[in-house]
Amino acid sequence: MKPELGKAGKGIMRIEHIHEKKGANVQNPSIRLSIQEKKKSQIHTYNNLVEVWKQVSEFIHEKEYIAQQGIQLTSYNNRPFDLRILVQKNNRGEWEISGVGARIAGKTSITTHVPRGGSIDDPDKLLTASFGKNKSKIMLRRVNKAALTIAQQIEKKSHYMLGEMSIDLGIDENGRIWFFEANSKPMKFDEPSIRQKSLEQLIQYTKYIANKKTVKSNITFID
Repeated sequence: MKPELGKAGKGIMRIEHIHEKKGANVQNPSIRLSIQEKKKSQIHTYNNLVEVWKQVSEFIHEKEYIAQQGIQLTSYNNRPFDLRILVQKNNRGEWEISGVGARIAGKTSITTHVPRGGSIDDPDKLLTASFGKNKSKIMLRRVNKAALTIAQQIEKKSHYMLGEMSIDLGIDENGRIWFFEANSKPMKFDEPSIRQKSLEQLIQYTKYIANKKTVKSNITFID
């Protein structure tokens, strides 16, 4: 669960069923509620959903929340990671990948956000560790294709002309890609190469728009 107007992972909660295993039998099923704080998670365990909902209601108060399906993300050293893709329009007005960054969760965090204890890492390294060298390249191509498709569809359905967006994608343990969210006003990427490319693309797309307006203004209409 995440706040509708949240930022940088603040206030995110995870609800999951857990089981204690004794021999071949599963006993004492319970429910774990994890609440993301500054750089660690506050963890509670309950016996039923009534108790869970009471705690959740007290925490969210009157704030609007979004419920999302929980995803068992692939991990590196037992720390889940996801990918943040910057998609921008180029000098031809077409969507293009400016860069892919990886965010890996902190040891006591349920999110990968850097302000919540997460850290920046290399996507190639993490994907290779999870899927092997050959499959990691295929996975990265699939991620790029998914990000471009999502950007195109969001722009189409919004009926606005958009120029850039960051897209958060996760990959589960079976190699399936999941779309978490998109931001049409992305924060600056910490990776220097992506930041440099983003500035170049913004200039190129601005020039494209300016040239397009100039061409339109030179058109003469005859009655």
